[in-house]
Amino acid sequence: MKKSTYENCFSKSSLKLSWERVISSVGADAKDYFGIGIFSRNTDIVLAELSELLLSEKYHPKRPFKYFEPKKSGTQRTKTVLNIEDALVFQAISNHIAELEFSNLIETNKCVFGSVLNENVSKGVQLLEAEPDNFYFFEFYVETYNRFISSINETIETGKVTHILETDITGFFDAIPHSTILLELKNRGIDTKILDIFAKCLNIWSGTRDCATYGVGIPQGPAGSFLIANIILDSLDRLAIKNGLHYYRFMDDIRIYGKSRDELVQCLVAIDRHLKSKSLCLNSEKTLIELIDEHNSGKEKFLDDYGISIEKENKEEISQEILEQNITQFREKENGFESLEAKEYLPLYRNALKDYEKKLKQFHRKSIKHDLWLIETSEMRDFLTSSQKWRTIVKILKDETDYKPNESMINIWLFGIRAFNWKTNNFVWNLQLYENLSDSYEDIFAVFYEFSAYEWVQYQILSIFKDASYLNLDEQQQLLQSIPKTDSPLVRLGYFKILLQTIKTNTRFFQSVAELVKDEKNVYVKNSILNSINKTQLKIPIETLKNWFI
Repeated sequence: MKKSTYENCFSKSSLKLSWERVISSVGADAKDYFGIGIFSRNTDIVLAELSELLLSEKYHPKRPFKYFEPKKSGTQRTKTVLNIEDALVFQAISNHIAELEFSNLIETNKCVFGSVLNENVSKGVQLLEAEPDNFYFFEFYVETYNRFISSINETIETGKVTHILETDITGFFDAIPHSTILLELKNRGIDTKILDIFAKCLNIWSGTRDCATYGVGIPQGPAGSFLIANIILDSLDRLAIKNGLHYYRFMDDIRIYGKSRDELVQCLVAIDRHLKSKSLCLNSEKTLIELIDEHNSGKEKFLDDYGISIEKENKEEISQEILEQNITQFREKENGFESLEAKEYLPLYRNALKDYEKKLKQFHRKSIKHDLWLIETSEMRDFLTSSQKWRTIVKILKDETDYKPNESMINIWLFGIRAFNWKTNNFVWNLQLYENLSDSYEDIFAVFYEFSAYEWVQYQILSIFKDASYLNLDEQQQLLQSIPKTDSPLVRLGYFKILLQTIKTNTRFFQSVAELVKDEKNVYVKNSILNSINKTQLKIPIETLKNWFI
């Protein structure tokens, strides 16, 4: 087995592999794009400098940007955006651990399905010479989730189980003690110098925007945190396998199937005791033991490559509804749709779109007559799924024709934000397909102000105006005046991104924006503004930029 050493972990080639994984990671909302932009201009040189800093033990982690993202329950999780140097260091440590532990972790792949390591991880830095198709750290989540559901359904179909135990861990990422992490990694032979620097990083990266929580918590967002979480739960997985349990885990979502309630109560006690030995606790509100019957089959829907729920037996039917013309949808070509002429498939798209819009409006009307909590979960899921499929079809129609989305659906998407605020980004993506929302400006901001307690929701709503050239001067002034009144740096960033698209230099309005940019105290917000300027190629005088950022 390869030996763990500090020098291998932070070599230039190791950081190069980290770079490839960070820029290809799917967590778009947890990337330091400003730092990535700087590193991209001279990658080899800056990676060499970072390696030298680490090897000479002069590297110091920085306090990251953090924001709050809502959960379905109404509580919020803290998401972390590490600056690029820290993101590379965390990924380098994660790469190192994953390479050494790969053969051990895949032993539990029949019951562990969340954040499953990509097989290329075992190759370490040798992957750089292999010219792989991708550098992804984990397998595609949809495929692993579908394996999770398939394994559960197969167990139920045997007829040998009658009850299900569902549970998860309270505040999992925020609650993992650093001592538990470091002891686990030490027992797995990870170099103590790596653990020393990792301990320092975890303390700096911990907690919320308001304060650090020294000694506890791992940052939600970076890929490495999911690896650490799986390593912490590895002993629980092995305990379940040893005892022959019908046990399936997707991150901290745990399902166990048994022949009686008493059997599962015993399992629950054993799991609870094991997790307490690691200073973790089960979420009592989400812990449930139920009989599997005709009303609760225990079966769940699969996902397609867009993360949309589908019935496995209806895969062909759903493909024809959407007519997805790419081979990634189900990893195979479906019925030769790719050879259809536009005149043949466009009418089918339009018909499918009418059906989805009808279903979405019916749900909206029903939700007005009844409280949302009285509506079946399956109907709410169908509403979310139909919203995603609407977006897929509209994008295709816009690409192929001069199609303009149905404006009567705007109220549906605003309702969606109100009803499913933790899914706000999905409805925002739908609204972004409209070329001009000036007539809905007041309605959109009515929803915006309803969510003053949820900064992520407000930030997402502001991103509706990603092409804000149609906003009039009064609307721009309203946004400008809101910035100094806004405590949330994330929401201030949302305002700035809109204004940067609308301003013209050498105007009084531009000078007002310039003063606010100059006075902005949050480094992440300021860097993101500069990144937006570079990305959109705004022609702002160099002297003005110096005044803002230097």
